[in-house]
Amino acid sequence: MSIEIGGLYTPCFVWREKSEKWEDDCGGAKKKQGALIMCWGMISYSWKGPFWVWESETEEEKVRATKDIINYNDNCGEEESQLFNAREARILATITGIKAKTTQSWKGKKYKIKKLKRGDSHGVDSWHYVTCLAQPLLWPACRVRKLDNPDFILMEDNAPVHNSDFTNYEREKEGIHKVDWPPNSPDLNPIEHLWNIMKSRIQTQRGVERQEWEKITIEEVNREISKLPNILAQCINQKGGNKFHG
Repeated sequence: MSIEIGGLYTPCFVWREKSEKWEDDCGGAKKKQGALIMCWGMISYSWKGPFWVWESETEEEKVRATKDIINYNDNCGEEESQLFNAREARILATITGIKAKTTQSWKGKKYKIKKLKRGDSHGVDSWHYVTCLAQPLLWPACRVRKLDNPDFILMEDNAPVHNSDFTNYEREKEGIHKVDWPPNSPDLNPIEHLWNIMKSRIQTQRGVERQEWEKITIEEVNREISKLPNILAQCINQKGGNKFHG
């Protein structure tokens, strides 16, 4: 979730006479160029997970990330070889009927690892997302949820960092399954409605994001998740359209 501090989040209506249509103070409010805050959170029924506020990378962090990516790409060749050998062994076992012990790394499903490139200086790239958030926060939380519910499946939107080759590769190695996310469908994700609450509370000030996340109650979480069956039914009734309100 991202929000511009000082920007306009809710619609602004102005009463005016017909003759005032083109007056500067009646032409609609101008959007400010305030600081942009990017937040991340995680929910499930009767559970509210970790919360994260993205901060801009320092020059030192950028240099370290570039070095780490170079090392990662250098190691790709060795990992590709392991995956390729696993695939060959499985084919041989199918032909001969003799099972061979092979590496389970990423289950040998793919054996071509794409080289990773650093993203531009705008926003969060895949490397930043995986190393700073997914590995230390998201995926450990998913593993814990799977202990309570073996059918657990992760839902994310289609942000590029959520669905890049690198992110998908590293997530699948963790054994975490992810739902196919339909495009342009925020109503089908309960956390989007909680973000609306968060935006309305923090749009005028900076530094209270975590406090406002803490104020989100389990009752609010459950209420939004409980709406999902009805929202899905309406979406199906609309043949995939969005002319409804969740």
